[in-house]
Formats: sequence, structure tokens, C-alpha cells
Amino acid sequence: MNQLAGWALLGLACLAGCASRSEVIPVSLGVKPSQSVTKTQSVSDVRVVVINFEDGRADRSRLGTRHSVWGADHAFQVKNGNPGQVTAQALADYLTRKGWRVTYAGNGADQEAAVVVSGKILDLSVNSTSGLGFTDVVAKTKLVIQAKNKMDGSAITDTVNQAGTYSVFWFEAEDGEDILSDVLEKSFEKFADHTKFDGNAIRFR
Repeated sequence: MNQLAGWALLGLACLAGCASRSEVIPVSLGVKPSQSVTKTQSVSDVRVVVINFEDGRADRSRLGTRHSVWGADHAFQVKNGNPGQVTAQALADYLTRKGWRVTYAGNGADQEAAVVVSGKILDLSVNSTSGLGFTDVVAKTKLVIQAKNKMDGSAITDTVNQAGTYSVFWFEAEDGEDILSDVLEKSFEKFADHTKFDGNAIRFR
């Protein structure tokens, strides 16, 4: 066997091995603080709680898939909880930085809260495809966010969605985290922009 043939066989073996390997890439999901969301003053003294979102995605086993240049598939999964928990926590953190008086309440609700915010995840995904010298990363969100007013039992429901994409030369797990955090923040921003406080209740603008 000549040297060229040896290298060819070694390359094929590596390609076959990579293609058959499936790994999990843990993603730390959340909204990273940005200057545009820096809290400047209180929006309202109305007490708001955010409870866990329902995960209504068709495939709840992963956030998405990384397709490597060698043909291997790697699943993106949430590292720090489940999607319903971390989405609710991220929303509470975002609204707090916007000046809302917000508490994350998990599976329960604060009896003293004037507004309870819940939601359903229709899409929360990040997928990447790698080629020689590039990786395209795409993230999408589609959330149904409901705010229920304790004062009169009324509620508003807002469906917000966002998508983002960028290319990097060398893929790192943080790239997936960054773009998913960015589209989450923009989805939450839409909800905040669509609503206002009216006394002890929240209404659409």
C-alpha cells in the first residue's frame, strides 16, 4: 500500500467514525445583560410573578442539532434546567432589568402578586451547519406569553417570535448560547413593548 492510499484510508476511517458519533452539546440558556436593557428607573410598583412556561414543541428532547463538517450530528440540550424553567427565569430577569417589579415563582404563584405571567413555548431552537472554514448558526423562538390580572380576572395573550443567524469561522458552544440569548431577548422586548401598566393591571398598549 503506498503512502497516498494509506492517507486516503485513514481519512475515510475518520469520516466514518465521526459520522457515526452522536454527542450532546450543553447550552446554558438565558438572556445575557446588554446595555439596551440596563435598568434606569422603576416602570411600576405593581407586583408581578413569572411561572414556568409549558413546553409545547413537537420535539422536546433537544434544542436543535449541530451538523459538523464530517457528517456527525450533535444535539443541543439545555444545561441549566428544562426549557420551560429557564425561559421563565430569563423573562423574569429581563423584565427586572427593564424596571418591572418581578419575581420568578417556578411552579407556584405569589398570592400577593397583582399579575401572574405564564406562557407556552412553540419554538425554541438553535441549529448549526459546518463546512470547511465556516459554521452557520440559526436560532428561532416563538412564545405565547399570557399575563393574568388578579384585580378583575382579565388576561392578555401575546404571541412573539424572533429569528437570528450568523456565521463563525470556528464553532464553539458559546456561539449557540449567544445567538439564542439574543433572539430570546428580542422576543421579550416585543412583549414589553406591546404592554403597559394600568393601575394594578397590565394591558395592551
